Amino acid sequence: MNTLSSFKLTGVVHLPAMPGYPNSPGIDRLVDFALEEVRTLEEAGFSGALLENEGDRPHVLEVSEAYLYQACELVKAVKSATRLPVGLEILYDMVGTVRIGIDARADFVRLDVFTDDTETRWGVVRECTAAVAHLRKQSAGFFPAIWADVHVKHGRNISGRSLAESTRLAVKCGASALIVTGSVTGEPPQETDCEQMRRNSDGLPVYVGSGFSEQGAETLCAMCDGAVVATAVQVAGRFELERCKRLVEAVIQQG
Repeated sequence: MNTLSSFKLTGVVHLPAMPGYPNSPGIDRLVDFALEEVRTLEEAGFSGALLENEGDRPHVLEVSEAYLYQACELVKAVKSATRLPVGLEILYDMVGTVRIGIDARADFVRLDVFTDDTETRWGVVRECTAAVAHLRKQSAGFFPAIWADVHVKHGRNISGRSLAESTRLAVKCGASALIVTGSVTGEPPQETDCEQMRRNSDGLPVYVGSGFSEQGAETLCAMCDGAVVATAVQVAGRFELERCKRLVEAVIQQG
């Protein structure tokens, strides 16, 4: 089977609601759900999996300690059952995401908000660079890679910084990879944004965070180093194997 090489294709597992929400299926079913989704990504040839609490409604800006514990156990269970790198994001608790990433030894965490205060439908999410630096200093021997969105979709940057300024600040504050998005889910980033982030990335990988598809693979593969993908390869919120395989093939064809 053909496999991906330098271009990293990461699938976002949209989890049902976590324990504590009325419609949660419970932690055992959440683990089963995540493993089923990750196995599909493995079979299709993806490079990694990102667990995301998409099913939580409403999202909160700071989850409870009990929530953090359950999410940590979920990540550990998935990591123990797959060969793929596993990351996570708790929308929109950035510090909580990093704490889980440390305790569960996640390969990476995605931070929608890192360098810039951002207004979202759930409230204003504050930049977390100092808090992340503090956690990094306290963490002995292990710290997950930080995949930082810059001017993320579904949010209004209220810091006043340009995309170039925010990109440079993310690099300075310890990001391992940078994510560029369109304005909303399903919308690819502007080519000019990809180019600007690349120029200011100091060599860090730049990943597409929205709107990556078979049709746009030729353009975006030439401009970026990877993509974080969900809805383009999902049916009713679940990964569809043939769609996943076609996307992998589209990337491989770009060479």
